[in-house]
Amino acid sequence: MNSKERVQMTINHQEPDRVPIGEWGIDHDHVSRIIGHHTYWRNRRDTTLAMWEGRRDEVVESLKHDCVELVDKLDYDIVTVELVPPKDLAPQKPPKQIADGVWEGANGTIYKYAASNDSIVCMTHSEGRFEIPQDEIEQIIENASHIDDSQFELIDYIADHYGDSKAILCRSLDTYGGLIGPFGGDYNHQLILTLLSPDEIKKLYGACLAYNQTLLEHCRKKGVLIAMQGQDFGMNSGCIISPDSIRDIFMPLMKQVNDKVIQQDMIPFFHCCGNIWDIMDDFVKVGYRGYQSIQESAGMDTRRVKERYGKVLTLWTGIQCETLVEGSMQEAEKEVRRNLDFLMQGGGFIFGSTNSVQFGAKTDNYLKALETVRKYGSYKA
Repeated sequence: MNSKERVQMTINHQEPDRVPIGEWGIDHDHVSRIIGHHTYWRNRRDTTLAMWEGRRDEVVESLKHDCVELVDKLDYDIVTVELVPPKDLAPQKPPKQIADGVWEGANGTIYKYAASNDSIVCMTHSEGRFEIPQDEIEQIIENASHIDDSQFELIDYIADHYGDSKAILCRSLDTYGGLIGPFGGDYNHQLILTLLSPDEIKKLYGACLAYNQTLLEHCRKKGVLIAMQGQDFGMNSGCIISPDSIRDIFMPLMKQVNDKVIQQDMIPFFHCCGNIWDIMDDFVKVGYRGYQSIQESAGMDTRRVKERYGKVLTLWTGIQCETLVEGSMQEAEKEVRRNLDFLMQGGGFIFGSTNSVQFGAKTDNYLKALETVRKYGSYKA
Protein backbone atom coordinates (compact mmCIF):
# COMPACT_ATOMS: atom_id res chain seq x y z
CA MET A 1 0.00 0.00 0.00
CA ASN A 2 1.46 3.37 -0.99
CA SER A 3 0.88 6.69 0.73
CA LYS A 4 -1.91 7.86 -1.56
CA GLU A 5 -3.84 4.61 -1.13
CA ARG A 6 -3.32 4.83 2.64
CA VAL A 7 -4.78 8.35 2.77
CA GLN A 8 -7.70 7.46 0.51
CA MET A 9 -8.65 4.50 2.70
CA THR A 10 -8.44 6.68 5.79
CA ILE A 11 -10.68 9.38 4.29
CA ASN A 12 -13.18 6.65 3.34
CA HIS A 13 -13.21 5.64 7.03
CA GLN A 14 -11.50 2.35 6.40
CA GLU A 15 -8.48 1.13 8.34
CA PRO A 16 -5.31 1.07 6.19
CA ASP A 17 -2.04 -0.61 7.15
CA ARG A 18 -0.98 2.30 9.37
CA VAL A 19 -1.93 5.83 10.31
CA PRO A 20 -1.01 8.27 7.52
CA ILE A 21 1.18 11.24 8.45
CA GLY A 22 1.48 14.78 7.10
CA GLU A 23 1.53 18.44 8.07
CA TRP A 24 -0.57 21.47 7.17
CA GLY A 25 2.55 23.47 7.98
CA ILE A 26 6.00 22.99 9.48
CA ASP A 27 8.18 26.07 10.00
CA HIS A 28 11.68 26.58 8.67
CA ASP A 29 13.61 26.16 11.93
CA HIS A 30 12.49 22.53 12.10
CA VAL A 31 12.88 21.93 8.37
CA SER A 32 16.43 23.31 8.38
CA ARG A 33 17.43 21.05 11.23
CA ILE A 34 15.86 17.98 9.63
CA ILE A 35 17.34 18.46 6.13
CA GLY A 36 20.61 19.98 7.36
CA HIS A 37 20.71 23.34 5.59
CA HIS A 38 19.01 26.71 5.20
CA THR A 39 15.57 26.73 3.62
CA TYR A 40 12.92 29.20 2.55
CA TRP A 41 10.20 26.69 3.45
CA ARG A 42 7.80 28.67 5.70
CA ASN A 43 10.68 31.05 6.37
CA ARG A 44 8.73 34.28 6.55
CA ARG A 45 11.54 36.72 7.30
CA ASP A 46 14.07 35.46 4.77
CA THR A 47 11.42 35.01 2.09
CA THR A 48 10.20 38.59 2.51
CA LEU A 49 13.74 39.96 2.25
CA ALA A 50 14.52 37.78 -0.77
CA MET A 51 11.37 38.90 -2.56
CA TRP A 52 12.18 42.55 -1.86
CA GLU A 53 15.61 41.97 -3.39
CA GLY A 54 14.21 40.32 -6.53
CA ARG A 55 15.36 36.77 -5.66
CA ARG A 56 12.04 35.07 -6.33
CA ASP A 57 13.54 32.16 -8.30
CA GLU A 58 15.96 31.39 -5.47
CA VAL A 59 13.03 31.13 -3.07
CA VAL A 60 10.95 28.89 -5.33
CA GLU A 61 13.86 26.54 -6.09
CA SER A 62 14.35 26.11 -2.36
CA LEU A 63 10.65 25.38 -1.85
CA LYS A 64 10.65 22.72 -4.55
CA HIS A 65 13.77 20.82 -3.59
CA ASP A 66 13.51 21.23 0.17
CA CYS A 67 9.94 20.00 0.13
CA VAL A 68 11.04 16.76 -1.51
CA GLU A 69 13.96 16.40 0.89
CA LEU A 70 11.72 16.94 3.93
CA VAL A 71 8.98 14.58 2.73
CA ASP A 72 11.51 11.84 2.00
CA LYS A 73 13.29 12.31 5.34
CA LEU A 74 10.07 12.08 7.35
CA ASP A 75 8.22 9.72 4.99
CA TYR A 76 5.12 11.90 4.90
CA ASP A 77 2.04 10.42 3.25
CA ILE A 78 0.51 13.83 2.55
CA VAL A 79 2.51 16.54 0.76
CA THR A 80 1.15 20.06 1.30
CA VAL A 81 1.80 22.56 -1.49
CA GLU A 82 0.50 25.97 -2.54
CA LEU A 83 0.80 28.68 -5.15
CA VAL A 84 4.08 30.60 -5.23
CA PRO A 85 4.75 34.25 -6.19
CA PRO A 86 4.74 34.90 -9.96
CA LYS A 87 8.03 35.29 -11.77
CA ASP A 88 7.53 38.97 -12.55
CA LEU A 89 6.81 39.96 -8.95
CA ALA A 90 9.47 42.41 -7.80
CA PRO A 91 9.01 45.82 -6.16
CA GLN A 92 10.23 48.78 -8.18
CA LYS A 93 11.47 50.46 -5.00
CA PRO A 94 11.91 47.83 -2.27
CA PRO A 95 11.75 48.89 1.38
CA LYS A 96 15.01 50.07 2.92
CA GLN A 97 16.24 49.13 6.36
CA ILE A 98 16.23 52.21 8.60
CA ALA A 99 16.99 50.57 11.96
CA ASP A 100 17.57 47.17 13.48
CA GLY A 101 14.51 45.13 12.49
CA VAL A 102 12.76 48.11 10.87
CA TRP A 103 12.20 48.88 7.18
CA GLU A 104 10.48 51.74 5.36
CA GLY A 105 8.82 51.54 1.96
CA ALA A 106 8.92 54.24 -0.70
CA ASN A 107 5.42 55.36 0.29
CA GLY A 108 6.33 55.62 3.96
CA THR A 109 4.96 52.23 4.99
CA ILE A 110 6.81 50.86 8.04
CA TYR A 111 7.65 47.19 8.48
CA LYS A 112 9.02 45.57 11.64
CA TYR A 113 10.49 42.20 12.53
CA ALA A 114 8.24 40.02 14.72
CA ALA A 115 10.26 37.54 16.74
CA SER A 116 7.21 35.49 17.76
CA ASN A 117 6.98 33.81 14.36
CA ASP A 118 10.15 35.11 12.69
CA SER A 119 8.32 37.34 10.22
CA ILE A 120 8.32 40.91 8.92
CA VAL A 121 4.97 42.62 9.37
CA CYS A 122 3.46 45.86 8.13
CA MET A 123 2.90 48.32 10.98
CA THR A 124 1.25 51.15 9.03
CA HIS A 125 -2.50 51.41 9.39
CA SER A 126 -4.55 51.60 6.20
CA GLU A 127 -8.14 52.76 6.02
CA GLY A 128 -10.67 50.25 4.81
CA ARG A 129 -13.93 50.79 2.98
CA PHE A 130 -17.42 49.34 3.26
CA GLU A 131 -18.47 49.48 -0.38
CA ILE A 132 -16.83 48.72 -3.74
CA PRO A 133 -18.07 50.36 -6.96
CA GLN A 134 -19.78 47.98 -9.37
CA ASP A 135 -17.30 48.59 -12.18
CA GLU A 136 -14.45 47.67 -9.83
CA ILE A 137 -16.27 44.51 -8.74
CA GLU A 138 -16.63 43.49 -12.39
CA GLN A 139 -12.89 44.03 -12.89
CA ILE A 140 -12.06 42.00 -9.77
CA ILE A 141 -14.20 39.13 -11.04
CA GLU A 142 -12.55 39.27 -14.47
CA ASN A 143 -9.04 39.27 -13.00
CA ALA A 144 -9.75 36.49 -10.49
CA SER A 145 -9.62 33.67 -13.02
CA HIS A 146 -6.19 34.70 -14.34
CA ILE A 147 -3.57 32.90 -12.25
CA ASP A 148 -0.10 33.26 -13.73
CA ASP A 149 1.29 29.89 -14.86
CA SER A 150 4.50 30.48 -12.92
CA GLN A 151 2.52 30.42 -9.67
CA PHE A 152 1.90 26.70 -10.17
CA GLU A 153 5.62 25.92 -10.20
CA LEU A 154 5.71 24.22 -6.79
CA ILE A 155 2.46 22.33 -7.30
CA ASP A 156 3.60 21.06 -10.70
CA TYR A 157 7.05 20.06 -9.48
CA ILE A 158 5.75 18.07 -6.52
CA ALA A 159 2.97 16.47 -8.55
CA ASP A 160 5.44 15.40 -11.23
CA HIS A 161 7.92 14.12 -8.65
CA TYR A 162 5.53 11.99 -6.59
CA GLY A 163 3.00 11.06 -9.26
CA ASP A 164 0.50 8.61 -7.85
CA SER A 165 2.59 7.56 -4.86
CA LYS A 166 1.66 10.26 -2.34
CA ALA A 167 -1.44 12.26 -1.50
CA ILE A 168 -0.89 15.82 -2.68
CA LEU A 169 -2.82 18.58 -0.92
CA CYS A 170 -3.20 22.11 -2.22
CA ARG A 171 -3.82 24.68 0.53
CA SER A 172 -4.37 27.68 -1.75
CA LEU A 173 -8.16 27.56 -2.00
CA ASP A 174 -9.69 30.77 -0.70
CA THR A 175 -13.17 31.44 0.61
CA TYR A 176 -12.26 34.31 2.93
CA GLY A 177 -9.46 36.55 1.67
CA GLY A 178 -11.02 36.96 -1.74
CA LEU A 179 -14.20 38.25 -0.13
CA ILE A 180 -12.63 40.47 2.53
CA GLY A 181 -9.28 41.58 1.07
CA PRO A 182 -10.56 43.98 -1.61
CA PHE A 183 -12.14 46.16 1.10
CA GLY A 184 -8.73 46.87 2.64
CA GLY A 185 -8.21 47.96 6.21
CA ASP A 186 -6.87 46.08 9.20
CA TYR A 187 -8.22 43.03 10.98
CA ASN A 188 -10.62 45.03 13.13
CA HIS A 189 -12.06 46.68 10.03
CA GLN A 190 -12.61 43.23 8.51
CA LEU A 191 -14.61 42.11 11.54
CA ILE A 192 -16.76 45.25 11.48
CA LEU A 193 -17.24 44.76 7.74
CA THR A 194 -19.01 41.43 8.32
CA LEU A 195 -21.52 43.24 10.54
CA LEU A 196 -22.14 46.35 8.45
CA SER A 197 -21.70 45.23 4.84
CA PRO A 198 -22.64 41.55 4.40
CA ASP A 199 -24.40 42.19 1.09
CA GLU A 200 -21.38 44.08 -0.26
CA ILE A 201 -19.15 41.15 0.64
CA LYS A 202 -21.43 38.71 -1.17
CA LYS A 203 -20.99 40.69 -4.40
CA LEU A 204 -17.49 39.14 -4.58
CA TYR A 205 -18.75 35.53 -4.65
CA GLY A 206 -18.20 35.49 -8.41
CA ALA A 207 -14.55 36.50 -8.04
CA CYS A 208 -13.88 33.80 -5.44
CA LEU A 209 -15.59 31.15 -7.52
CA ALA A 210 -13.63 32.14 -10.63
CA TYR A 211 -10.32 32.01 -8.77
CA ASN A 212 -11.03 28.66 -7.11
CA GLN A 213 -12.33 27.14 -10.33
CA THR A 214 -9.11 28.03 -12.17
CA LEU A 215 -7.00 26.64 -9.35
CA LEU A 216 -9.01 23.43 -9.13
CA GLU A 217 -8.92 22.76 -12.87
CA HIS A 218 -5.12 22.97 -12.83
CA CYS A 219 -4.82 20.83 -9.70
CA ARG A 220 -7.05 18.13 -11.15
CA LYS A 221 -4.82 17.82 -14.20
CA LYS A 222 -1.81 17.35 -11.91
CA GLY A 223 -3.46 14.67 -9.78
CA VAL A 224 -3.93 16.68 -6.57
CA LEU A 225 -6.09 14.65 -4.15
CA ILE A 226 -7.11 17.13 -1.43
CA ALA A 227 -8.20 20.76 -1.85
CA MET A 228 -7.94 22.63 1.44
CA GLN A 229 -9.38 25.91 2.65
CA GLY A 230 -8.18 27.58 5.82
CA GLN A 231 -9.50 30.39 7.96
CA ASP A 232 -9.38 30.76 11.74
CA PHE A 233 -12.95 31.57 12.72
CA GLY A 234 -12.40 30.64 16.35
CA MET A 235 -10.85 32.10 19.47
CA ASN A 236 -10.64 30.60 22.96
CA SER A 237 -14.21 31.48 23.93
CA GLY A 238 -15.98 30.80 20.63
CA CYS A 239 -16.30 32.19 17.13
CA ILE A 240 -14.57 35.50 16.37
CA ILE A 241 -17.40 36.44 14.01
CA SER A 242 -20.94 35.62 15.07
CA PRO A 243 -22.01 32.13 13.94
CA ASP A 244 -25.03 33.66 12.18
CA SER A 245 -22.75 35.94 10.15
CA ILE A 246 -20.46 33.04 9.24
CA ARG A 247 -23.49 31.05 8.09
CA ASP A 248 -24.88 33.97 6.13
CA ILE A 249 -21.71 35.27 4.47
CA PHE A 250 -19.18 32.45 4.19
CA MET A 251 -20.95 29.08 4.30
CA PRO A 252 -22.89 29.53 1.00
CA LEU A 253 -19.63 30.24 -0.81
CA MET A 254 -17.89 27.31 0.91
CA LYS A 255 -20.70 25.03 -0.28
CA GLN A 256 -20.32 26.26 -3.85
CA VAL A 257 -16.54 25.83 -3.78
CA ASN A 258 -16.81 22.36 -2.23
CA ASP A 259 -19.23 21.34 -4.97
CA LYS A 260 -16.59 22.37 -7.50
CA VAL A 261 -13.91 20.45 -5.57
CA ILE A 262 -16.00 17.30 -5.77
CA GLN A 263 -16.77 17.89 -9.46
CA GLN A 264 -13.01 17.89 -10.06
CA ASP A 265 -12.65 14.52 -8.26
CA MET A 266 -10.88 16.01 -5.26
CA ILE A 267 -11.66 15.94 -1.56
CA PRO A 268 -12.51 19.14 0.39
CA PHE A 269 -10.75 19.71 3.74
CA PHE A 270 -10.75 22.73 6.03
CA HIS A 271 -8.31 24.18 8.58
CA CYS A 272 -9.70 26.22 11.44
CA CYS A 273 -8.18 27.04 14.82
CA GLY A 274 -10.03 28.04 17.97
CA ASN A 275 -13.34 27.07 19.57
CA ILE A 276 -15.74 26.41 16.69
CA TRP A 277 -18.34 24.12 18.29
CA ASP A 278 -21.08 26.52 17.19
CA ILE A 279 -20.33 25.98 13.49
CA MET A 280 -19.07 22.39 13.36
CA ASP A 281 -22.41 21.10 12.06
CA ASP A 282 -22.31 23.79 9.37
CA PHE A 283 -18.88 22.65 8.16
CA VAL A 284 -20.30 19.17 7.70
CA LYS A 285 -23.43 20.45 5.93
CA VAL A 286 -21.44 22.36 3.30
CA GLY A 287 -19.54 19.23 2.32
CA TYR A 288 -16.15 19.16 4.03
CA ARG A 289 -14.71 15.70 4.57
CA GLY A 290 -11.67 16.54 6.68
CA TYR A 291 -10.89 18.88 9.60
CA GLN A 292 -7.40 19.97 10.63
CA SER A 293 -6.45 21.83 13.81
CA ILE A 294 -8.46 20.57 16.79
CA GLN A 295 -7.28 23.12 19.37
CA GLU A 296 -7.84 21.64 22.82
CA SER A 297 -6.54 24.77 24.59
CA ALA A 298 -9.59 26.56 23.12
CA GLY A 299 -12.03 23.89 24.25
CA MET A 300 -12.12 21.60 21.20
CA ASP A 301 -11.88 18.28 23.03
CA THR A 302 -10.43 15.73 20.58
CA ARG A 303 -12.31 12.74 21.98
CA ARG A 304 -15.61 14.59 21.80
CA VAL A 305 -14.91 15.65 18.20
CA LYS A 306 -14.17 12.02 17.32
CA GLU A 307 -17.36 10.80 18.99
CA ARG A 308 -19.58 13.38 17.29
CA TYR A 309 -17.96 13.76 13.87
CA GLY A 310 -15.56 10.85 13.45
CA LYS A 311 -17.84 9.02 11.01
CA VAL A 312 -18.30 11.98 8.65
CA LEU A 313 -15.01 13.90 8.99
CA THR A 314 -11.43 12.72 8.73
CA LEU A 315 -9.66 14.26 11.73
CA TRP A 316 -6.13 15.55 11.13
CA THR A 317 -4.60 15.95 14.55
CA GLY A 318 -2.57 14.03 17.12
CA ILE A 319 -0.28 16.35 19.05
CA GLN A 320 -1.15 19.79 20.39
CA CYS A 321 1.01 22.82 19.53
CA GLU A 322 1.37 23.60 23.22
CA THR A 323 2.96 20.19 23.81
CA LEU A 324 5.44 20.74 21.01
CA VAL A 325 6.35 24.17 22.40
CA GLU A 326 6.27 23.62 26.16
CA GLY A 327 6.23 19.88 26.83
CA SER A 328 8.90 17.23 27.18
CA MET A 329 9.63 14.35 24.84
CA GLN A 330 8.02 12.02 27.36
CA GLU A 331 4.88 14.16 27.43
CA ALA A 332 4.78 14.20 23.63
CA GLU A 333 4.95 10.41 23.49
CA LYS A 334 2.27 10.03 26.17
CA GLU A 335 -0.11 12.38 24.37
CA VAL A 336 0.35 10.67 21.02
CA ARG A 337 -0.22 7.21 22.47
CA ARG A 338 -3.36 8.38 24.27
CA ASN A 339 -4.74 9.89 21.06
CA LEU A 340 -3.90 6.87 18.94
CA ASP A 341 -6.00 4.67 21.22
CA PHE A 342 -9.28 6.29 20.21
CA LEU A 343 -8.53 8.25 17.02
CA MET A 344 -7.37 5.21 15.03
CA GLN A 345 -10.64 3.32 15.40
CA GLY A 346 -12.46 2.96 12.10
CA GLY A 347 -9.98 5.02 10.12
CA GLY A 348 -10.73 8.68 9.51
CA PHE A 349 -7.53 9.80 11.25
CA ILE A 350 -4.43 11.49 9.83
CA PHE A 351 -1.60 12.23 12.23
CA GLY A 352 -0.12 15.71 12.46
CA SER A 353 0.22 18.68 14.74
CA THR A 354 -2.78 20.80 15.60
CA ASN A 355 -2.40 23.96 13.53
CA SER A 356 1.29 23.53 12.56
CA VAL A 357 4.77 22.76 13.83
CA GLN A 358 5.32 26.35 14.84
CA PHE A 359 8.49 28.42 14.84
CA GLY A 360 10.21 28.03 18.19
CA ALA A 361 8.66 24.67 19.10
CA LYS A 362 10.94 21.81 20.11
CA THR A 363 11.96 19.81 17.07
CA ASP A 364 12.84 16.83 19.27
CA ASN A 365 9.28 16.73 20.61
CA TYR A 366 7.94 16.57 17.08
CA LEU A 367 10.38 13.88 16.01
CA LYS A 368 9.46 11.89 19.11
CA ALA A 369 5.79 12.20 18.18
CA LEU A 370 6.50 10.84 14.70
CA GLU A 371 8.55 8.02 16.14
CA THR A 372 5.66 7.11 18.43
CA VAL A 373 3.17 7.02 15.55
CA ARG A 374 5.50 4.78 13.55
CA LYS A 375 5.80 2.42 16.52
CA TYR A 376 2.19 2.26 17.71
CA GLY A 377 0.14 3.48 14.75
CA SER A 378 -0.17 0.22 12.79
CA TYR A 379 -3.57 -1.36 12.26
CA LYS A 380 -3.87 -5.06 13.03
CA ALA A 381 -4.63 -7.27 10.05
